[in-house]
Amino acid sequence: MSQTAAPAEVRRFVFAFAGLSLISGITIGMNKILGTLLGLQLAVTPWQLGVISGAETLALALGTLPAGRLLGRGDPRVGYAVVSLLLAAVFVLLPRLGQWQWVALAMFAAGLCISFRIVAMSTVFLLQLPRIGQAKAGWYKGSLTLGIQFAGPLIASYFTAQLGLTLAFGISAALFVLLALLGWLVLPADTGAPRNAARAGLRQVLQLAEVRRVYLFEVLGSMTASAWGVFAILLAVRLLHWSAHNAVWLVALQGISYVAVLFFGGRWLLGAASERWYQTGHALILAGLLLAGLFHSDSAFVLAALAFGFGLGFNNLINFSRLAQAPVDKASVSAHLTLFQMLGSAAGAMGSGWLGSHLGLQAVFLLWTAPWIITWPGWLRVWQRIARTPVVIANKETA
Repeated sequence: MSQTAAPAEVRRFVFAFAGLSLISGITIGMNKILGTLLGLQLAVTPWQLGVISGAETLALALGTLPAGRLLGRGDPRVGYAVVSLLLAAVFVLLPRLGQWQWVALAMFAAGLCISFRIVAMSTVFLLQLPRIGQAKAGWYKGSLTLGIQFAGPLIASYFTAQLGLTLAFGISAALFVLLALLGWLVLPADTGAPRNAARAGLRQVLQLAEVRRVYLFEVLGSMTASAWGVFAILLAVRLLHWSAHNAVWLVALQGISYVAVLFFGGRWLLGAASERWYQTGHALILAGLLLAGLFHSDSAFVLAALAFGFGLGFNNLINFSRLAQAPVDKASVSAHLTLFQMLGSAAGAMGSGWLGSHLGLQAVFLLWTAPWIITWPGWLRVWQRIARTPVVIANKETA
């Protein structure tokens, strides 16, 4: 899309790109749930389930920087099509693996392929955002997440119940073939990044305080979302005695509330009061962690899902907008951001699995409150008020 693209061309790009992101998210969301259900079928421990889930996100993290370099060397449509077809082959094979170690290895291979697709799409969107408009800053992540956390889990649950796990994986593989074709039609032949521009290294990018802050809260957000996405189902089944298919609704509820913020929150959250909304979002995340960690009721877990959805939505929308406005190389930042998000997701899944095996899964949610409390953005305002108070008192006494 050119710098002088007409409004109609911009609209076509936005809706086509959002559709591609939605289907891509559906495949990721389906396979997260199918992997969890396959783990339950294999009677895995919480630690083994965490490894299965974390293997994919760890591979995503390891693949992002090489993907960013490959992306600048050729047509992104070719790489997108190739990795989509490889993913189709992986997910046809996966349900036929009888041991959890092989399942984890297959998920790791899938993560390496998915990393290229994510970096390609996020780079294109970041570069086009100035022409699309800041109000639509959440549309890419919103459509992707609508698939990952709402449509994908529900589709996976439905087809597993109706057709069985093996055929559900087959449907997921067919969607990857469809994505290979659609990606060729939707993605540009070039990412839009200047070919001769110097790529910013991580150390250079981290010199900007705003970028450091965005990366920090994206890591924490990814850790929290991953822990909830993997272990909400396990807790609902074992603690609340829900069926596995009903427990999927906890992930879906968190996903749809998150997506609502990304699609409709841009006009309100990205104005002059964005910092206040930032603090509110982090407070909601804390509330969700406390609800999931302290209570044993259905209503507490439903409220936790909503708190996570809205809180993480506020966090991600404001982070993405600030990154798009930062004076940094977007291709490099896109790879870095994906790297940190995936590291956070892997740490959230694997760390929660290990801690949950020793302390209990609810205790893990309480432990995750510590980094959010320490880094809460509102502490600066509280400290400023405390620091000003003695001055006001002294002035009154002097008067």
